[in-house]
Amino acid sequence: MQPLQMIIDREDGNGLLSRRIKLFAWVLITCWTLLIFISWYWNYRAEQKVFHKVAMAEARAVIERDALYRRWASSRGGVYVQATAQTPPNPYLTHAPERDISTPSGKQLTLINPAYMTRQVNELSKEGSIFLGRAHITSLNPLRPENAPDPWEGEALHSFEHGANEVSTVAIMDGKPFMRLMRPFVTDEPCLKCHASQGYKIGAIRGGISVSIPIQPLIDTSREQIIGSLTFHGLIWLLGLGATVAGSHQLSRSATAQKQIENELHLQTVQMEQEIAERQMTQESLQESESHLRIVADYSSNWEYWRLPDDRFLYISPSVTPLTGYQIDDFETDSELIHTLIHPDDRELFKHHVHDKDSNGQILPVELRIICKNGEVRWISHVCQQIFTSDGLPWGWRASNQNITERKQMEQELFDQTERLVEEVAEREAAQAKLEELNHSLEDRINLAVADLRKKDQTLIQQGRLASMGEMINNIAHQWRQPLNNIGLIIQNLQISYDAGTISHDEMKKDIGTAMDVIMHMSRTIDDFRNFFRGDKQIERFPVGKTVRHAIEFVSAAMSSHNIQLELEDNETVTAIGYQNEYAQVLLNILSNARETSIERGVAAPHIRIRVTSENGQSVVRIRDNCGGIPDEIMPRIFDPYFTTRPPDKGTGIGLYMSKVIIEQNMNGRLTAGNTEDGVEFRIEV
Repeated sequence: MQPLQMIIDREDGNGLLSRRIKLFAWVLITCWTLLIFISWYWNYRAEQKVFHKVAMAEARAVIERDALYRRWASSRGGVYVQATAQTPPNPYLTHAPERDISTPSGKQLTLINPAYMTRQVNELSKEGSIFLGRAHITSLNPLRPENAPDPWEGEALHSFEHGANEVSTVAIMDGKPFMRLMRPFVTDEPCLKCHASQGYKIGAIRGGISVSIPIQPLIDTSREQIIGSLTFHGLIWLLGLGATVAGSHQLSRSATAQKQIENELHLQTVQMEQEIAERQMTQESLQESESHLRIVADYSSNWEYWRLPDDRFLYISPSVTPLTGYQIDDFETDSELIHTLIHPDDRELFKHHVHDKDSNGQILPVELRIICKNGEVRWISHVCQQIFTSDGLPWGWRASNQNITERKQMEQELFDQTERLVEEVAEREAAQAKLEELNHSLEDRINLAVADLRKKDQTLIQQGRLASMGEMINNIAHQWRQPLNNIGLIIQNLQISYDAGTISHDEMKKDIGTAMDVIMHMSRTIDDFRNFFRGDKQIERFPVGKTVRHAIEFVSAAMSSHNIQLELEDNETVTAIGYQNEYAQVLLNILSNARETSIERGVAAPHIRIRVTSENGQSVVRIRDNCGGIPDEIMPRIFDPYFTTRPPDKGTGIGLYMSKVIIEQNMNGRLTAGNTEDGVEFRIEV
């Protein structure tokens, strides 16, 4: 019981040590976290200082630049330049003598003082780039009202009067951050040429120059640096945290293992003392050691053997039988069996493999095949090492053979799969090439089909024109009916008056003139009909309102004969680009459909309202009737070819389809329809 009690005491001590290690780990993690945070915060503050210094350096560079060329201009009393619209004479230098002079050639020159020059340079820099900053000359007593200070500049000017040499701040201007820097202007002798009239004396503060440098790029760069620093410190903190946790765990395990080893050693010591007391420890230990070695060798899964220089076996492990099918006695009685069981194709490799050594002189392992007693072929990994006696003499070879048949089979399967994959890739590439060839062939067939569809569209348009021609002939018949009646009445009156002998030469001449006017009107109607069906040769800009009125003239007689009222709200400024006659044909198709619908449905007071407007740079014509609209179930199909709700003798179903082709395909416009409260409205956008 004494050794057991000591082990329990040591385990209690081990728990105390583990708690101390955990406490130490937490303290280390806390210190590491604080150190990383201090390091990142120091980098953050350093980055802010660098950002501020860079912004100040840019602002000072701009001010030094302006001050340099101002001093140059002041030291030379100003600069004369040619008076232009961009550089007119300075109205605030009228008191300066010789502000304006003329050259011998007659050019007019005007004096440019430093402030004027600085202002024009700043305006030029603003036009050139938005990254050069903004400069502004200002004063509490400016010559120009534009040079009056803003609130921040006013405070800076007051601070200059109290001895300040420079004022800076970061401010938001136009929604963007700027570094603002301002320095005073000290009056020197050249300055009095322009500013003496204001009462300034040498050494007095007469104003200042401020610059505003955009710092958004610096802020973005600084933010990237800060994020990068934060990421870097975060990674370092995580690495330290991981190392601390892993170290504490390892230390705990090491402490536990050490305690366990100490306990085991202590227990072994007690046992050894007991064995010494019995005077049998040495002999039993040797026997036990030999037994263990034999067990390890005998129960090894690999085929182990020790072969002497004369090919006899000093030792063969029992695992040889499951691997080869041969018994240990078979190898001891037949010294050549070790060679004959090697596959014929690998015997030469096995014979000479002991000569292949690495840089350390160790024999390289080899993989070869063996033929088992039952004829099965298996793969083994053969590792051997030459053994020497204490005198340095050869004492044979110690070898270990591992069955790797399954691994070799997997490698072969993987190789076969790779080969199949290569073949599949080749087949897919061939299929891809064939597919590309089919795509090219399909593209040609599509082009032919498109061309055929275009021909069919032209045929439909021609059919639509023929249908419109029949409609037009009907309209002409309506327009000619009244003039023909008038001509008939005139001829009858001439005959009656001539028979009665009551007609004079002037009256006959008047009646003949009236008849000729009617005939000329009918002739113009024929000309209008011929021009309408003449195909447009090219796209042109045409007035939409005029085209609409022209289309109304063709159908006005037919509309009047059925008491259909036409209303037109025109805008003479609206134009469109396309084919004018085809556009008019679309109008006639829609008007004819409205007229036929009003007749079929027996509308009491039919009327059609046409409105010409312009929206978003496009012409828009709305044609609205009060004929009850189109049923919702057929609305999506009204523009389909050959779709009609009328009998075959009253409609072909190509009018609206042709109209949509003309507007949307030929003129890149849009033709739509929608129901209103009492009818339907067609909308033409071109």
